[in-house]
Amino acid sequence: MFARAARRILTAVAVTALTGTALAAAPAAADSSTRAVPTGEFTAVSQVTGNYMIPDDTKGNPGTYLQVYPSTAPKDWKTTWRFVRVATSDGRPVYQLQSSAGACATNENGENSIVHLRDCSGSTRNKDQWWLLEHVPGTDPQDPDYGIVSYRDEDLALTARGEGDTYIDLKRMWGDHPSQRQGWHFYSA
Repeated sequence: MFARAARRILTAVAVTALTGTALAAAPAAADSSTRAVPTGEFTAVSQVTGNYMIPDDTKGNPGTYLQVYPSTAPKDWKTTWRFVRVATSDGRPVYQLQSSAGACATNENGENSIVHLRDCSGSTRNKDQWWLLEHVPGTDPQDPDYGIVSYRDEDLALTARGEGDTYIDLKRMWGDHPSQRQGWHFYSA
């Protein structure tokens, strides 16, 4: 725990030294960005690939895994999602990421594992289904991209594995923030 806190402080000091005054404005901008978190149904698009987050079965039923698929996907494949707030941790909202079919994204096996959809357990029973949203540095603070970060393993975020039809897995964040490859943009459905 101490090592992680120390690493965050050292990273912040290094970034501040490199970016100067640009970082000084970031906390206020990050606070104002919370309005970009969708409250209803949305589609999620990878910041880097432009591909949609969809379940492998294209419906979002339990037992399938998350993947990215090009924007050329048939319209009925563009699954909608919703964030259901289940808790608060250190002043930050904690969510379940639910498919339109009502299944929840689940961190079952940690780093480098594919993220599966499972039956949603109650908000307090399965913290493997809890997710934090973290602003991706360098994105528009008024319309930001977010990393979807595992509550159980706060060093891991949903990552668009590559181009085309491929899976989404949990990868380690560098510098304690989601990278652009871990950034997702949310569009109201």
